[in-house]
Amino acid sequence: MSSGSTVSHGLSRLQRAGRRRARPRAGRRPHHRAHPLRHRAGGNPRAVRRLRPGARLAGAPHPRKSRGQRRRPARPLVRSPLLRRLAELKPGGVDLGPRLADLGAKLVSWIGSSAFGLIGTATRLALNLVISLFGLFYLLLRPQATWDAVRPYIPFSARNTEKLRQRFRDVTTSTLIGTGLTAAIQGALVGLGFWLVGLPNAVFWGVVTMVFAILPVVGSGMVWGPGAIALLLDHRPLPAFLLALGGLGIVGNVDYIIRPMVFRRWADIHPLVTLIGALAGVPFFGILGLLIGPLALSYFFELIKMYREEYLT
Repeated sequence: MSSGSTVSHGLSRLQRAGRRRARPRAGRRPHHRAHPLRHRAGGNPRAVRRLRPGARLAGAPHPRKSRGQRRRPARPLVRSPLLRRLAELKPGGVDLGPRLADLGAKLVSWIGSSAFGLIGTATRLALNLVISLFGLFYLLLRPQATWDAVRPYIPFSARNTEKLRQRFRDVTTSTLIGTGLTAAIQGALVGLGFWLVGLPNAVFWGVVTMVFAILPVVGSGMVWGPGAIALLLDHRPLPAFLLALGGLGIVGNVDYIIRPMVFRRWADIHPLVTLIGALAGVPFFGILGLLIGPLALSYFFELIKMYREEYLT
Protein backbone atom coordinates (compact mmCIF):
# COMPACT_ATOMS: atom_id res chain seq x y z
CA MET A 1 0.00 0.00 0.00
CA SER A 2 2.83 2.33 0.84
CA SER A 3 4.49 1.77 -2.53
CA GLY A 4 1.20 2.30 -4.44
CA SER A 5 0.51 5.51 -2.60
CA THR A 6 4.01 6.70 -3.34
CA VAL A 7 3.58 6.06 -7.09
CA SER A 8 0.20 7.81 -7.24
CA HIS A 9 1.59 10.76 -5.31
CA GLY A 10 4.50 11.07 -7.77
CA LEU A 11 2.16 10.94 -10.80
CA SER A 12 -0.02 13.69 -9.39
CA ARG A 13 3.03 15.90 -8.87
CA LEU A 14 4.12 15.35 -12.48
CA GLN A 15 0.64 16.30 -13.75
CA ARG A 16 0.61 19.51 -11.72
CA ALA A 17 4.09 20.43 -12.97
CA GLY A 18 3.00 19.88 -16.61
CA ARG A 19 -0.04 22.07 -16.12
CA ARG A 20 2.09 24.89 -14.70
CA ARG A 21 4.48 24.71 -17.68
CA ALA A 22 1.63 24.77 -20.23
CA ARG A 23 -0.04 27.79 -18.58
CA PRO A 24 1.53 31.13 -19.76
CA ARG A 25 2.92 33.33 -17.09
CA ALA A 26 1.21 36.63 -16.34
CA GLY A 27 2.79 39.62 -18.14
CA ARG A 28 4.60 37.50 -20.74
CA ARG A 29 3.41 37.26 -24.34
CA PRO A 30 3.10 33.86 -25.98
CA HIS A 31 6.02 32.75 -28.05
CA HIS A 32 4.07 32.70 -31.32
CA ARG A 33 3.12 36.41 -30.92
CA ALA A 34 6.64 37.65 -30.26
CA HIS A 35 8.02 40.12 -32.81
CA PRO A 36 10.20 38.45 -35.47
CA LEU A 37 13.03 40.95 -35.00
CA ARG A 38 13.23 40.23 -31.26
CA HIS A 39 13.29 36.51 -31.99
CA ARG A 40 16.13 36.98 -34.50
CA ALA A 41 18.06 39.20 -32.10
CA GLY A 42 17.77 36.75 -29.25
CA GLY A 43 15.79 39.18 -27.08
CA ASN A 44 18.54 41.80 -27.04
CA PRO A 45 16.96 45.34 -27.32
CA ARG A 46 20.09 46.88 -28.86
CA ALA A 47 20.19 44.21 -31.54
CA VAL A 48 16.51 44.84 -32.29
CA ARG A 49 17.22 48.54 -32.86
CA ARG A 50 20.11 47.67 -35.19
CA LEU A 51 17.99 45.21 -37.20
CA ARG A 52 14.91 47.44 -37.55
CA PRO A 53 16.13 49.79 -40.39
CA GLY A 54 17.30 46.88 -42.50
CA ALA A 55 14.05 45.03 -41.91
CA ARG A 56 12.07 48.04 -43.08
CA LEU A 57 14.09 48.13 -46.29
CA ALA A 58 13.48 44.42 -46.76
CA GLY A 59 9.72 44.90 -46.46
CA ALA A 60 9.08 43.70 -42.91
CA PRO A 61 5.94 45.27 -41.38
CA HIS A 62 6.38 47.95 -38.77
CA PRO A 63 5.25 46.68 -35.31
CA ARG A 64 3.10 49.74 -34.69
CA LYS A 65 1.72 50.30 -38.20
CA SER A 66 0.83 46.65 -38.93
CA ARG A 67 -2.05 46.40 -36.43
CA GLY A 68 -4.94 47.59 -38.58
CA GLN A 69 -4.06 51.26 -38.48
CA ARG A 70 -6.42 53.24 -40.69
CA ARG A 71 -5.00 55.19 -43.59
CA ARG A 72 -5.63 58.88 -43.69
CA PRO A 73 -7.66 60.12 -46.67
CA ALA A 74 -5.57 61.60 -49.48
CA ARG A 75 -5.48 65.34 -49.52
CA PRO A 76 -6.52 67.09 -52.73
CA LEU A 77 -3.69 68.34 -54.87
CA VAL A 78 -5.30 71.76 -55.34
CA ARG A 79 -7.04 73.35 -52.37
CA SER A 80 -8.66 76.57 -53.50
CA PRO A 81 -11.73 78.24 -51.98
CA LEU A 82 -12.86 79.22 -55.47
CA LEU A 83 -12.67 75.63 -56.79
CA ARG A 84 -14.40 74.31 -53.67
CA ARG A 85 -17.28 76.75 -54.09
CA LEU A 86 -17.55 75.94 -57.77
CA ALA A 87 -17.78 72.24 -56.88
CA GLU A 88 -20.57 72.98 -54.38
CA LEU A 89 -22.71 74.82 -56.95
CA LYS A 90 -25.76 72.95 -58.24
CA PRO A 91 -27.43 75.06 -60.92
CA GLY A 92 -30.67 73.43 -62.01
CA GLY A 93 -29.99 70.44 -59.77
CA VAL A 94 -26.80 69.54 -61.64
CA ASP A 95 -23.84 68.64 -59.43
CA LEU A 96 -20.80 70.50 -60.74
CA GLY A 97 -18.23 68.63 -58.63
CA PRO A 98 -17.95 65.43 -60.74
CA ARG A 99 -18.24 67.44 -63.95
CA LEU A 100 -15.36 69.72 -62.93
CA ALA A 101 -13.25 66.69 -61.99
CA ASP A 102 -14.00 65.07 -65.36
CA LEU A 103 -13.18 68.32 -67.17
CA GLY A 104 -9.88 68.60 -65.29
CA ALA A 105 -8.97 65.01 -66.19
CA LYS A 106 -9.73 65.66 -69.86
CA LEU A 107 -7.69 68.87 -69.78
CA VAL A 108 -4.67 67.09 -68.27
CA SER A 109 -5.01 64.30 -70.85
CA TRP A 110 -5.20 66.84 -73.68
CA ILE A 111 -2.13 68.68 -72.42
CA GLY A 112 -0.21 65.40 -72.21
CA SER A 113 -1.21 64.32 -75.72
CA SER A 114 -0.53 67.77 -77.19
CA ALA A 115 2.80 68.36 -75.46
CA PHE A 116 4.87 67.62 -78.57
CA GLY A 117 2.62 69.82 -80.70
CA LEU A 118 2.97 72.69 -78.24
CA ILE A 119 6.75 72.28 -78.21
CA GLY A 120 6.81 72.32 -82.02
CA THR A 121 4.64 75.45 -82.14
CA ALA A 122 6.84 77.23 -79.61
CA THR A 123 9.96 76.27 -81.57
CA ARG A 124 8.45 77.53 -84.83
CA LEU A 125 7.44 80.83 -83.24
CA ALA A 126 10.94 81.27 -81.81
CA LEU A 127 12.54 80.62 -85.20
CA ASN A 128 10.17 83.06 -86.92
CA LEU A 129 10.99 85.70 -84.34
CA VAL A 130 14.74 85.22 -84.74
CA ILE A 131 14.54 85.35 -88.56
CA SER A 132 12.36 88.47 -88.44
CA LEU A 133 14.74 90.22 -86.08
CA PHE A 134 17.73 89.38 -88.27
CA GLY A 135 15.93 90.64 -91.36
CA LEU A 136 14.89 93.84 -89.62
CA PHE A 137 18.45 94.39 -88.42
CA TYR A 138 19.94 94.17 -91.92
CA LEU A 139 17.16 96.34 -93.38
CA LEU A 140 17.79 99.07 -90.83
CA LEU A 141 21.56 98.74 -91.09
CA ARG A 142 21.63 100.40 -94.55
CA PRO A 143 18.13 101.78 -95.21
CA GLN A 144 19.12 104.02 -98.14
CA ALA A 145 20.88 101.20 -99.98
CA THR A 146 17.86 98.95 -99.43
CA TRP A 147 15.52 101.61 -100.82
CA ASP A 148 17.74 102.23 -103.85
CA ALA A 149 17.64 98.50 -104.61
CA VAL A 150 13.85 98.27 -104.30
CA ARG A 151 12.81 101.55 -106.01
CA PRO A 152 13.38 100.46 -109.67
CA TYR A 153 10.81 97.67 -109.25
CA ILE A 154 7.98 99.96 -108.07
CA PRO A 155 5.67 100.63 -111.08
CA PHE A 156 5.01 104.29 -110.22
CA SER A 157 6.56 107.61 -111.19
CA ALA A 158 9.49 108.98 -109.21
CA ARG A 159 7.25 111.55 -107.50
CA ASN A 160 4.63 109.01 -106.44
CA THR A 161 7.33 106.54 -105.45
CA GLU A 162 8.79 109.01 -102.97
CA LYS A 163 5.30 109.82 -101.74
CA LEU A 164 4.63 106.11 -101.25
CA ARG A 165 7.87 105.77 -99.31
CA GLN A 166 6.84 108.58 -96.96
CA ARG A 167 3.39 107.06 -96.50
CA PHE A 168 4.88 103.68 -95.63
CA ARG A 169 7.12 105.37 -93.07
CA ASP A 170 4.18 107.23 -91.50
CA VAL A 171 2.01 104.10 -91.38
CA THR A 172 4.78 102.08 -89.73
CA THR A 173 5.49 104.79 -87.16
CA SER A 174 1.84 105.30 -86.26
CA THR A 175 1.13 101.57 -85.99
CA LEU A 176 4.13 100.77 -83.81
CA ILE A 177 3.89 103.81 -81.53
CA GLY A 178 0.10 103.76 -81.29
CA THR A 179 -0.12 100.04 -80.58
CA GLY A 180 2.83 99.97 -78.18
CA LEU A 181 1.77 103.04 -76.20
CA THR A 182 -1.83 101.87 -75.93
CA ALA A 183 -0.78 98.38 -74.82
CA ALA A 184 1.62 99.76 -72.19
CA ILE A 185 -0.99 102.10 -70.68
CA GLN A 186 -3.71 99.44 -70.63
CA GLY A 187 -1.38 96.86 -69.08
CA ALA A 188 -0.34 99.27 -66.34
CA LEU A 189 -3.97 100.17 -65.57
CA VAL A 190 -5.15 96.55 -65.45
CA GLY A 191 -2.21 95.52 -63.24
CA LEU A 192 -2.98 98.41 -60.89
CA GLY A 193 -6.64 97.43 -60.80
CA PHE A 194 -5.80 93.80 -59.97
CA TRP A 195 -3.55 94.97 -57.15
CA LEU A 196 -6.20 97.31 -55.71
CA VAL A 197 -8.95 94.65 -55.61
CA GLY A 198 -6.60 92.05 -54.10
CA LEU A 199 -6.17 89.64 -57.02
CA PRO A 200 -2.82 87.77 -57.03
CA ASN A 201 -0.01 88.16 -59.59
CA ALA A 202 -1.00 91.68 -60.62
CA VAL A 203 2.29 92.34 -62.45
CA PHE A 204 1.98 89.13 -64.46
CA TRP A 205 -1.58 89.93 -65.56
CA GLY A 206 -0.48 93.44 -66.46
CA VAL A 207 2.10 91.99 -68.86
CA VAL A 208 -0.51 89.61 -70.29
CA THR A 209 -2.79 92.60 -70.86
CA MET A 210 -0.02 94.34 -72.82
CA VAL A 211 0.10 91.36 -75.19
CA PHE A 212 -3.68 91.13 -75.64
CA ALA A 213 -4.04 94.92 -75.92
CA ILE A 214 -2.49 94.74 -79.39
CA LEU A 215 -6.02 93.75 -80.42
CA PRO A 216 -8.03 96.99 -80.30
CA VAL A 217 -11.45 97.25 -78.60
CA VAL A 218 -11.51 93.66 -77.21
CA GLY A 219 -7.90 93.06 -76.14
CA SER A 220 -7.80 94.25 -72.52
CA GLY A 221 -11.30 92.92 -71.79
CA MET A 222 -9.99 89.38 -72.25
CA VAL A 223 -8.02 89.86 -69.00
CA TRP A 224 -10.03 92.11 -66.67
CA GLY A 225 -13.33 90.39 -67.64
CA PRO A 226 -12.35 86.96 -66.23
CA GLY A 227 -10.83 88.76 -63.21
CA ALA A 228 -14.19 90.38 -62.42
CA ILE A 229 -15.96 87.02 -62.83
CA ALA A 230 -13.46 85.36 -60.45
CA LEU A 231 -14.15 88.04 -57.83
CA LEU A 232 -17.89 87.57 -58.25
CA LEU A 233 -17.61 83.79 -57.77
CA ASP A 234 -15.49 84.45 -54.69
CA HIS A 235 -18.46 86.33 -53.14
CA ARG A 236 -16.80 89.73 -53.52
CA PRO A 237 -19.35 91.68 -55.56
CA LEU A 238 -18.08 95.18 -54.74
CA PRO A 239 -14.47 94.60 -55.97
CA ALA A 240 -15.87 92.79 -59.02
CA PHE A 241 -18.12 95.76 -59.83
CA LEU A 242 -15.26 98.23 -59.34
CA LEU A 243 -12.92 96.21 -61.57
CA ALA A 244 -15.53 95.91 -64.33
CA LEU A 245 -16.35 99.62 -64.07
CA GLY A 246 -12.67 100.56 -64.31
CA GLY A 247 -12.16 98.21 -67.25
CA LEU A 248 -15.08 99.65 -69.19
CA GLY A 249 -14.74 103.30 -68.20
CA ILE A 250 -10.97 103.80 -67.98
CA VAL A 251 -9.06 100.97 -69.67
CA GLY A 252 -11.50 100.69 -72.57
CA ASN A 253 -11.43 104.42 -73.31
CA VAL A 254 -7.64 104.38 -73.67
CA ASP A 255 -8.22 102.52 -76.94
CA TYR A 256 -10.49 105.29 -78.17
CA ILE A 257 -8.24 108.18 -77.10
CA ILE A 258 -4.55 107.24 -77.38
CA ARG A 259 -4.65 105.06 -80.50
CA PRO A 260 -6.68 107.45 -82.73
CA MET A 261 -4.63 110.39 -81.47
CA VAL A 262 -1.37 108.73 -82.51
CA PHE A 263 -2.80 107.52 -85.82
CA ARG A 264 -4.03 111.01 -86.70
CA ARG A 265 -0.63 112.41 -85.75
CA TRP A 266 1.32 110.38 -88.34
CA ALA A 267 -1.13 108.56 -90.63
CA ASP A 268 -4.89 108.53 -91.03
CA ILE A 269 -5.58 104.86 -90.24
CA HIS A 270 -8.87 103.58 -88.88
CA PRO A 271 -8.63 101.33 -85.77
CA LEU A 272 -10.75 98.73 -87.56
CA VAL A 273 -7.90 98.23 -90.03
CA THR A 274 -5.63 97.38 -87.11
CA LEU A 275 -8.14 94.88 -85.68
CA ILE A 276 -8.78 93.09 -88.99
CA GLY A 277 -5.07 93.07 -89.85
CA ALA A 278 -4.11 91.56 -86.49
CA LEU A 279 -6.76 88.82 -86.72
CA ALA A 280 -5.78 88.01 -90.30
CA GLY A 281 -2.03 88.07 -89.65
CA VAL A 282 -1.92 85.57 -86.77
CA PRO A 283 -2.76 82.45 -88.91
CA PHE A 284 0.00 83.35 -91.39
CA PHE A 285 2.76 84.83 -89.21
CA GLY A 286 1.98 83.52 -85.71
CA ILE A 287 2.25 85.96 -82.84
CA LEU A 288 4.24 88.34 -85.07
CA GLY A 289 1.09 88.68 -87.15
CA LEU A 290 -0.33 90.96 -84.45
CA LEU A 291 2.08 93.61 -85.78
CA ILE A 292 2.78 92.44 -89.33
CA GLY A 293 -0.92 92.00 -90.15
CA PRO A 294 -1.96 95.64 -89.51
CA LEU A 295 1.14 96.91 -91.33
CA ALA A 296 0.51 94.68 -94.36
CA LEU A 297 -3.14 95.70 -94.57
CA SER A 298 -2.26 99.38 -94.24
CA TYR A 299 0.39 99.02 -96.97
CA PHE A 300 -2.18 97.36 -99.21
CA PHE A 301 -4.61 100.27 -98.88
CA GLU A 302 -1.80 102.75 -99.53
CA LEU A 303 -0.88 100.88 -102.71
CA ILE A 304 -4.51 100.99 -103.85
CA LYS A 305 -4.61 104.76 -103.29
CA MET A 306 -1.35 105.27 -105.14
CA TYR A 307 -2.50 103.10 -108.06
CA ARG A 308 -5.68 105.16 -108.36
CA GLU A 309 -3.70 108.43 -108.33
CA GLU A 310 -1.19 107.12 -110.88
CA TYR A 311 -3.40 105.39 -113.44
CA LEU A 312 -7.07 106.27 -112.85
CA THR A 313 -6.96 110.05 -112.37
